[in-house]
Amino acid sequence: MERRICKSRILAGVVIMLALFLSVSQPAFAAPSQSGKSGLLLAPSADTLGQGSLAIGYSRLGLTDCVYINAGVIPNLEVGLGSRGFGFGAEVYPMLKFRLMGETADLPAVAVGLEGQALYLAASKRLLSSGPRAHLGFGTGKFSGVFIGLDHVLNPVTISSGSGIPVPVTTLMGEYVGGSFNIGARFEFPKGLSFSIGLLDTSRLSAGVSFTTSF
Repeated sequence: MERRICKSRILAGVVIMLALFLSVSQPAFAAPSQSGKSGLLLAPSADTLGQGSLAIGYSRLGLTDCVYINAGVIPNLEVGLGSRGFGFGAEVYPMLKFRLMGETADLPAVAVGLEGQALYLAASKRLLSSGPRAHLGFGTGKFSGVFIGLDHVLNPVTISSGSGIPVPVTTLMGEYVGGSFNIGARFEFPKGLSFSIGLLDTSRLSAGVSFTTSF
C-alpha cells in the first residue's frame, strides 16, 4: 500500500513537471522561497536578490512556522537569517548565496549557497526563448542530493481588472528536492507584496507571505 502511494506521488510529480515544461511562460525575477532564500517553494535557484533589496517574510510549512529576512548586499550576493519555530526550541539558520555567473543565451546562471548547515550548487536556465525556466542543482543536508525544478509565469505584469483589484503576476512552480515533490504558485502584487501557496510532498499544505523593498 505504501509503495503504491509512493509511486502515485512520483507519477503526479512527473506529470506536473512535464506540464510546466510544455507550457509557455515569461521571464521571472528573483523572489523569496518559503524558507527565505531566492528560489521556488523550497528549492534554491541560481538567482539572487538585487543589490539594495530587502525581503522579509513568514511561511507556514506544514506544522512549522518559518520567519526570515534576506538582503541583496552587493551585486550577485544575498545574505539572510531565518528561524523555524518561535521561542524555546526554535532553529535559527543563516542563508548565503553567491551567483558565480549570470544566465546567457547559451549558458545557465550558476550560484553556490548555504542554508543552515546545508551547502548547494544551483543552475538556472530558460529552456526556450519564451519557454519555462529550469533549475537543477546538488546539495547536502536537507537538499539530499540532486534537486530539480521548473517555473511558469502565467502573466509577466500585473493586470488591472474591471473591479479595480489588480491581478498579480502569477508563477506556477514544481520541484523535486529533499526527496519530495512539491507544487505551488506565487502571486506577486505591486509594491513588493507576495503570497505563495503549495503542497509539500503533494500532501502537506504550505503558505507564505513576503514583502520586498529597497534600502
